[in-house]
Amino acid sequence: MAFPKKGPGDIKAGQMVSVTVLAEGPIGVGGLPPLTAQVRIPVERLRRGPTGHRYAIHIRKWRGTTVSPVSLTLQGDPWHLVSQVPPQDLRELLDDTRFLAQHVYGVAMSTLDIFESTLGRRMPWNPEGRVVLKARDRVTATETGYERGTNVIRFGSVDRMGYKVPTALYRDIVAHEVTHAILDGFRPAWADQLATMEQLAMHEALADLVAILSVFSSREVVFRQLEAAAGCFQAGEVVDDDLLLRSLFDFARDLFARGPLREPFVGAIPDNWQELPEPHARGAVVVGAVLRAVQRLWSERNTRFGDHQSLQQKAESGSIVATRVLRMVIRGLSYMPPVDVGWRDLLRGIVAADLDMVPEDNYGYRDAIQAEFSAIGIRRVSLHNISGVDNYQGLRYPIRLSALGSDPQEVQRFVWENPRLLDAARLERRTPLSSTRVRTSERVSPDGFIISEIGASFIQTVRMSRKEAYVRLGLKTRRDYVDIRGGGLLRFDAGGRLVYAALKPVMDRERQGLLFGSDQHHDAEEAASSGVRDKFHGTGE
Repeated sequence: MAFPKKGPGDIKAGQMVSVTVLAEGPIGVGGLPPLTAQVRIPVERLRRGPTGHRYAIHIRKWRGTTVSPVSLTLQGDPWHLVSQVPPQDLRELLDDTRFLAQHVYGVAMSTLDIFESTLGRRMPWNPEGRVVLKARDRVTATETGYERGTNVIRFGSVDRMGYKVPTALYRDIVAHEVTHAILDGFRPAWADQLATMEQLAMHEALADLVAILSVFSSREVVFRQLEAAAGCFQAGEVVDDDLLLRSLFDFARDLFARGPLREPFVGAIPDNWQELPEPHARGAVVVGAVLRAVQRLWSERNTRFGDHQSLQQKAESGSIVATRVLRMVIRGLSYMPPVDVGWRDLLRGIVAADLDMVPEDNYGYRDAIQAEFSAIGIRRVSLHNISGVDNYQGLRYPIRLSALGSDPQEVQRFVWENPRLLDAARLERRTPLSSTRVRTSERVSPDGFIISEIGASFIQTVRMSRKEAYVRLGLKTRRDYVDIRGGGLLRFDAGGRLVYAALKPVMDRERQGLLFGSDQHHDAEEAASSGVRDKFHGTGE
């Protein structure tokens, strides 16, 4: 039957279950079996496939195109997921269709869960529906990737040790591609036809960071890296900062060696890195900065606990720091504008969100991230008026609170009835907003209370003739028309008061002039980004 009669029994909302996945990939170090890890994921009803509410896993047979559906649940009970350990032998592991499905489902669900549990809201897809993960598809390794507009993620195979190894068995690759799908549903304009290279680079950097830090949050993985790095040290030598940095970046490079992830910059940062004509290369610089912040915070945590710690304890510290920084990055996304985001928007979002979450930064997490971003040329964010609302004193609040959390029209009305806010957004008065989204979220404050907030984003796209673009914005173009846009993010507290604003003014001559540049600049960006705009594929050869 399509809908079995058996109910969930005593399953409660929010209940979690542990699932065994490969901690890194299917090939162990030094001939040893691969490391495994336990991920906690929400309980849901699963059909054969496996197919749940958010994902459908398709696994093609090794020969042909036939999909081989498998069941991950107890027979007759679609609510009871049964987690199995992987085979020890590599050949058996690669032939184990059931474990492949379990691994892909577990990693995909845990990646989605860390976004939803951090942001306190459901993450939509673009378009709505299920995301289909083709875990053993007939594509090359470099064609592994998320395809916009289809809700499909394809995973090819790589040749290793004489075997064809599905890229879907690598935890970081699954997390990377699922992150692209999550970001595309959360902020579609970051990768649409009007997105610039900067937004595409942001997509790649965030996907790499989620992939690296989610894997590095596993204590087993960190311990193995420390063991490998310490192996070249003489007996009695202290596990110092150099070893921590080496273990973290060696780990990132090991992921990069498989192809789909980029190697973070560890040497001199190119002066013109923000102008590199390839989004993956730009993003790698920011990935390196965040990893250096993780290393700094990890080292400081070890110092607080003293040199008597074992490698296991140091590994646990590393996993704790990685998890905290990962959640900081994810939480910062809900404080960023819906269009035209840059690296300083990312930094401001991370700092502002963490400031709301943890007012007292006793261990210097925000300062470490600010310092590393500053080292690559991204200016520090001032804490003075970081919310941006001091600029809009005396706002009128003729809003209906119940409607504010669900009705985009109420948000548009709020903007319209506050001319100071309207002027700051520089909206084109004759053109309606092209998109307004309202999302409520909940988080737990440090004092244990639940805080409810409302996030509202709006976008305006204006099509202008060549003459109008020049007269109103100073844009010089040979095109018959140009599309320009802007928008903003507004966050309201539980009482409906504006507490945060991040705006990208629409009719702003300076901003639009920098974005558009010239016809040559515009054409070059479009050409360089066309290969990844619809398909977020790896660039490995």
